[in-house]
Amino acid sequence: MKKIITLASIILIFSSCLREDQVDLTNRYFRSAEILSLPALNYDSDNSPPDLRVDLKRRSAGFWEFSTYTEINAGTLPAFMVFPAEILGTDEVWQLRIVDEDPNELQDDEIFFWEFHALEDGAAGSIEFYDSGNLVLVLNFNER
Repeated sequence: MKKIITLASIILIFSSCLREDQVDLTNRYFRSAEILSLPALNYDSDNSPPDLRVDLKRRSAGFWEFSTYTEINAGTLPAFMVFPAEILGTDEVWQLRIVDEDPNELQDDEIFFWEFHALEDGAAGSIEFYDSGNLVLVLNFNER
């Protein structure tokens, strides 16, 4: 009887150490964005196409922390925008915007703005952003 109690105690101890829920240990690294559609607007005073840039930041930050390289006079879409370095997505809400960069003006013209959760939104390496039912931007990431 003592052996059965000892064996039952050992099984109980080991079973309490097992976890059924797996902890996801992968990180998301944002690397690029694809702008697929934009509204037809007169972006610049000389009627040239917009100089597109994508800005990214944590909602808690007071400034735009990351930006892609600027696509000058992006007359045709899709436009493939690349960040200078990969950006580690943290477990919080982030903000993303598309702007028409205007170096000769006080501020850039914001075309679109979205909020998203860096780790919960998206799947299969991308997060999609819509406006009025149209797919506007795809934010690409690597998981590792």
